[in-house]
Amino acid sequence: MADVAPTVCFVTMVRDDDLFLRLWIRHYERIVPRDHLFILMDGQDREPPPFAAGCQILRIPRQAVGSDWDTRRWKMLSDLNTFLLNRYDIVALNDVDEILVVDPASGIGLIEAMSKAKELGVISPFALEVVHRFDICPDAIDLDRPILRQRPHVRLNGSYNKPCITSVPVRWSVGGHYSDFPTLNLDSDIYLFHLNRIDLDILKDRQAKRFALARSATEAGSVNVAGGGWKRTSDDAERFLRRLQETGPPEETDFTFSWQRKRMTSDWEWDKEFGVWRHARFANRRTYKVPERFHDLF
Repeated sequence: MADVAPTVCFVTMVRDDDLFLRLWIRHYERIVPRDHLFILMDGQDREPPPFAAGCQILRIPRQAVGSDWDTRRWKMLSDLNTFLLNRYDIVALNDVDEILVVDPASGIGLIEAMSKAKELGVISPFALEVVHRFDICPDAIDLDRPILRQRPHVRLNGSYNKPCITSVPVRWSVGGHYSDFPTLNLDSDIYLFHLNRIDLDILKDRQAKRFALARSATEAGSVNVAGGGWKRTSDDAERFLRRLQETGPPEETDFTFSWQRKRMTSDWEWDKEFGVWRHARFANRRTYKVPERFHDLF
């Protein structure tokens, strides 16, 4: 008897993020029916966009931005993940600017690759930040065209190798970067592409809004509002992209990133203070070319 494909759903949470939500839906509706796409709308004052019709929309009350705001949000998302695992074999929960793909060279599809989570419990994809090398790709991005054809450059950042594909309940840290699951199952075929930096103008606009939100709460006396990324200005975001250009042209690689994978697995350890398991963090200013086989995946 042939193996039965697992039931899978994809989950994200948004507020005023229609740009990335459109990309998120467009990608995952090719993999599962739209009613397997769960979208939490942060605030009952927001209406679901028309292009999300057919997805599972959960409109929830807006939580005032204050102390430990993002910590409480990720506790809620952990609880939601547990709830959905009562009806789905596997749940993939990510920020809306994160896209999961399987390496075309593997010869398998994303669902087949994710099905390993049924045995392993939790899978972490290998993460790549798509960056706008506007010295090489000066044109504004066209969201109706494949993203990696327009932005074929990435940077490594170990923080985004998230334990985001689950078949068992987990408790995530802020941002979903780490969890209390004790085993690191870093998949050889699944990649996470982080899209926050795909376009300079989009990045600066989004960063300005996040910075203003975090600053207003901090000035009101709140602490630990959100992760460090919310504390950077739009100018900081532009300076970061310019520094990447200073390292020279993007490098050609075999795209396996073997030593980074080895470092992550060898430095796996329990963080008693935060109650999560952590792998090694690594990041530098090098950029790498995305192989042609990935260019039309989303």
